[in-house]
Amino acid sequence: MALTLEDVQKESLRYGPFAFVGSVSPSGTPYVSPVSVAWHDGRLLAFLATNEAKVANIRKNPKVTVHFSVSEATNWDSCIVWGNASIVDDEAGRTSLWDKMGYNLDAFEPGGPGASTHVFMVLEPRRALVLRQYGILGRESWHA
Repeated sequence: MALTLEDVQKESLRYGPFAFVGSVSPSGTPYVSPVSVAWHDGRLLAFLATNEAKVANIRKNPKVTVHFSVSEATNWDSCIVWGNASIVDDEAGRTSLWDKMGYNLDAFEPGGPGASTHVFMVLEPRRALVLRQYGILGRESWHA
């Protein structure tokens, strides 16, 4: 079954705000790390510490995968989103995204959007896949 991007967004909300971001280092080493994510204007956002490996990886290679966790609570379904990410590290960009995550970022960055110790990852989705019970009960996909 073909999904729309809106379907993917709605489906991903079943898994909560936490997901795993997969990126690749310049040496080709894959990295997967947990993040909190939020949808805004059809893009997937994450608030990250500037010095994290995934930030450096995305600056070199924008291809990213976001995998929402599989669990019994979701009937073993999963949602995976692929796309190209960018890092928003300027004050104007951080300010424009500051209130879009759904939680108070001041708890993690008391310096507010003017502080350079945090950035935003902005993922432009290109493709997504929803697997029902690990794919046993079916797969649904979306492509830009």
